[in-house]
Amino acid sequence: MGTNNIDIAASHRTAIGCSKIAQALGMSRWGTSFELWSQLTGRQPWPDLGNHLRVALGEPMEITLKPFVAKRLGGTLTRDRREYRHSDLPLVGHVDYRLSRDARAVVELLGAAADKRPVADMKTSLGHGARHRFGDDGTDEVDADVLLQMQGYMILTGAEVAFVAALVPGPDLKIYPIRADAELQDLIREGVLGFWERVMTDTPPDPTTEAEARARWTRHTAGKVIEVDPATAALLRDFAAVKARLRAVEAEERAIRDTLIPALQDADTVVHDGATLCTFKANRDSERIDWQAVAMEAMNDCPDEVREELIAPHRRTLPGPRVLRLSRSLEA
Repeated sequence: MGTNNIDIAASHRTAIGCSKIAQALGMSRWGTSFELWSQLTGRQPWPDLGNHLRVALGEPMEITLKPFVAKRLGGTLTRDRREYRHSDLPLVGHVDYRLSRDARAVVELLGAAADKRPVADMKTSLGHGARHRFGDDGTDEVDADVLLQMQGYMILTGAEVAFVAALVPGPDLKIYPIRADAELQDLIREGVLGFWERVMTDTPPDPTTEAEARARWTRHTAGKVIEVDPATAALLRDFAAVKARLRAVEAEERAIRDTLIPALQDADTVVHDGATLCTFKANRDSERIDWQAVAMEAMNDCPDEVREELIAPHRRTLPGPRVLRLSRSLEA
């Protein structure tokens, strides 16, 4: 079903937006499933896109492109101002345009007019990432994010085909027809339900980066011993070897700096044989206030209980960072 005047950002906090399907399934190049889970469970703030120029220019550029896209597709494009929510899946979508069922591109692709109006989506960021997201014009060579987004739209609308109109660096307009794929749509249904179950039960997906792992496991479990597989053991040995090389390079750098810096004295520019080699200037002075010292001085005359009453609401315990200490056998 569809309704007008929908807050897209708000709706994406209550269901998985089609543009986030690849991320939920762990197949996106633009974000991880752990990151999306953290946002949906309130552990991580949603990105603020309000001041992004590419977002602000999105709809005006779509309006400009509309006649060019309509001409390429040989049909009528109608702006779709509705929100589509699935009756059984935690899936929501906001489609850019719907194409007339008998458009030339539809008939050429399906051999007849479509039963339902095809989806038409425009990608207009012109970012360098477009080079990796889109293949040859007229093919279905789009990245996982776009492919799964279009399949999600077709799940929600029942459309048999979606057309992606991409404005890529050049600028150049390329059209990608994406046909409904039942197998892929089953994968989406299963993946979306599985991911949403993790959100509802507060069960995190597997971390894929150090930052995510540290957010997932902020503290160690006392006495827990883990037997790793050969690949992980090899990674630890590689890590130890890299750290040893870094220590050697850092020692070499310190030795060079100890000789070099005294030679530069108080000069702001260093030249040799008429060519500038470097500058050695101080950055602009900055002012800092030790607010803790200010507060303690202001409370010097306060009774102990009053001081504690003032401090208590602002006291918090921060978990000590977990430190990876290699055994001596690896560092040897």
